[in-house]
Amino acid sequence: MSKLLEVRGISKYYVHKDGWLPGKRVCALEPTSFTLGRGETLSIMGETGSGKSTIAKIIAGAERPSQGEIFINGQSLNLMSDQQRCRHVRMIFQDSLRSLNPQTTVGKQLCEPLIFNTELTPRQQKERVHNTLRKVGLLPDHYDFYPHMLSSGQQQRVCIARAIVLEPQIIVADEAFAALDPSIRAQIINLMLDLQQDMGISFIFVSHSTEIVKHVSDKILIMHRGKMIEFGTTQALIQQSEEPLTRALLCSDYNYKVPLNSTTKE
Repeated sequence: MSKLLEVRGISKYYVHKDGWLPGKRVCALEPTSFTLGRGETLSIMGETGSGKSTIAKIIAGAERPSQGEIFINGQSLNLMSDQQRCRHVRMIFQDSLRSLNPQTTVGKQLCEPLIFNTELTPRQQKERVHNTLRKVGLLPDHYDFYPHMLSSGQQQRVCIARAIVLEPQIIVADEAFAALDPSIRAQIINLMLDLQQDMGISFIFVSHSTEIVKHVSDKILIMHRGKMIEFGTTQALIQQSEEPLTRALLCSDYNYKVPLNSTTKE
């Protein structure tokens, strides 16, 4: 499988100031490196504050690394414009309702990325949005709906539609399933796996659920206090890892079990 994403030694430091005292540098992420192939799924696991979301935000462009570089198809993201980056990487957030604008229709919110990142005409934009809504299991009529008119599952489908409308190569999902009911969660996960198969998207999931990670992941990255503990294929880590934290995370599901269909990865 061809290498799509290469992360080389990214780190993140923040300067914490306390009144007039000199700023203290706080490390949120130590130098971290890994790769992801085209059409693969990487899950990032670790306790709260381990650096999972920091990695996700850096890859998605919401944060800039203090050091290190990220390459997509061999091209450095540092050399890309924000517009170019948006076409390659999109992000899905945990709280679907809060990430949607309550005063704007679904159609307008899905058209925004197309307005700023493509040269499609308004008619072509609307057609692309209608097709995208169908891909995520919604109706073209939902174009004129406001977020509060939708169920939580439909709101998450809108967020997925907004992520795929630019046909990106990578989607970063930061705890995108945690707030959903189990039955809806299973539907959304299976939808994303179907989209991956149809569109060749690579996923990066930040998740606490061992059950989900085992079913959807090709690779797993284990984090602890801002440091990468272990990285490898899902099968290798489950069967061969002797790292205590990895064993603790992958050998017990401390969240929930999810009924997944036959499209999930074994």
